[in-house]
Amino acid sequence: MTEFDERRFGLITGSKCSVLFPKKSAEVGQRTYAKQLANQLYFKYYDDIETWQMGHGKDFEAEAYIYYKDRYDNSAIHKPEFALIGDCGGSADCIGDNEGADFKCPTSLQNWLEYLHEGIDDQQYHQAQMYMHLYKKEHWNVCAYLAEPIKLSDIGISYPVKSNQRMIIRRIDKEPGWDKKLDLATPKIIEMRDQFLAVLTAHFKP
Repeated sequence: MTEFDERRFGLITGSKCSVLFPKKSAEVGQRTYAKQLANQLYFKYYDDIETWQMGHGKDFEAEAYIYYKDRYDNSAIHKPEFALIGDCGGSADCIGDNEGADFKCPTSLQNWLEYLHEGIDDQQYHQAQMYMHLYKKEHWNVCAYLAEPIKLSDIGISYPVKSNQRMIIRRIDKEPGWDKKLDLATPKIIEMRDQFLAVLTAHFKP
């Protein structure tokens, strides 16, 4: 298993696929996404800038996986093989015999409790649907794991939550017909991606 599979370049992935299912006008968001995909595909490079919040999530993902495996699903495998269907692909955080999981590591107690009070947002919902599509599962768990940011643990601050209560799980069922909606939405994005790719190829040709 590898942390990053270069086949991801230019593919529609779970973390960004919610733009294919807008509640309002889609044109601006979809054009922006198509340009990002074209840039990735041409240069084989991700232009994402990591924030400290994203770094926190990466730092504690392995710990969240162990917590989940020990308490909820002992069949769980961390970082399963890259999955690819057509122009969509990705690597889930975790996959088990019956369902998969995506780990979120909020950077404050308040943000963690939002998973309890409000649940997940559209981006996380469609990310879960994409992983169910790619890995052929009927259920997916979005798991919010509470760990102190390093800047807090370094000064000895610990959240007032017991160790056995540090994961909030929101379970999502596969939406009937979601795969078909994805199939209908994908060609437009890919067509725009390829148009932008042609511009890059013409401009940077030797």
